[in-house]
Amino acid sequence: MTHKIKVFLGIDWGGTYIKAGLVDSQGKIVKKKVYCSSQLREKQGFINNLKLLLNDFSSFNIKSIGIGVPGIVDVEKGFIYYLPNIPGWEKYPLQSVLEKNLGLPVSIDNDANAFALAESRFGAAKGKKRAIFLTLGTGLGGAIISGGKLLEGKTSANELGHVPINLAGRLCGCGGRGCIETYVGNRYLLSHYKRLKKNKTKVKDVKELFQRGLDGEGEALVVWKEFSHNLGKFLAGMINVFNPQVIIFGGGVSGAFKLFKPLVAEEIKKQVMWPQNLGLKLVRAKLKNAGIIGAALLASEGIRNKDKGRSEKK
Repeated sequence: MTHKIKVFLGIDWGGTYIKAGLVDSQGKIVKKKVYCSSQLREKQGFINNLKLLLNDFSSFNIKSIGIGVPGIVDVEKGFIYYLPNIPGWEKYPLQSVLEKNLGLPVSIDNDANAFALAESRFGAAKGKKRAIFLTLGTGLGGAIISGGKLLEGKTSANELGHVPINLAGRLCGCGGRGCIETYVGNRYLLSHYKRLKKNKTKVKDVKELFQRGLDGEGEALVVWKEFSHNLGKFLAGMINVFNPQVIIFGGGVSGAFKLFKPLVAEEIKKQVMWPQNLGLKLVRAKLKNAGIIGAALLASEGIRNKDKGRSEKK
């Protein structure tokens, strides 16, 4: 049986997981699948998997596809410049390759922009004119809403995760040194914890590290305090620049929000120019699958813009 409702396929491509979902015009997810990112690092594997996914979803009326990509892309051309945490995708025309292989319109943007789009339309930043959005996971993604609109550049702008906070810091996946994401990404948190424990205790993931912090384990608390110090100092600078009404936290590491929120707020207060901080709220993302919903919004608005472009040429 074919489903009559019009849906858009949204793909949230993270460094750890790739989440795909069919989303209706009201922003509701109709069907969803999750993959491990490491299984789809090869280009042909990625394309073949999308073909299988469309086959699985063939009973639905899919109008177009949107993909939130974890790196720098040319939004107009759907061209990937590179992905800092996923090697092998340099200078790749993803949009044109997928449209040729899949036979559907494809729209591509940075994954943090997709997240921001969803949260500003349906989530925690609805009705806000100025907001900062952070996706805390393998790295740190960032997006800005200013004047009620997504701040955009020729490339997927607002690479907040690659603002250097230590000029002699560790090497980042982007090629630079001392970027903020090298101090708050999940790889750093887990490796730092391992060092503190002298490799005597294994921790499976950030969720477990969060739980250990809640349980009061000393080494886990040290990790979260340092994380909060680094993130708070960084955000104070971003607040001074963008004067947001709200900062929205998403991504896997944001699961520890309850633990790090008061510590981050304390660090911000120490560093920020106080008038910029008046009335500012730190909140966790409202939508459970903002990346998927945002990618679907890219798809729906991308096809609308293409149809508009065609009508204007007539």
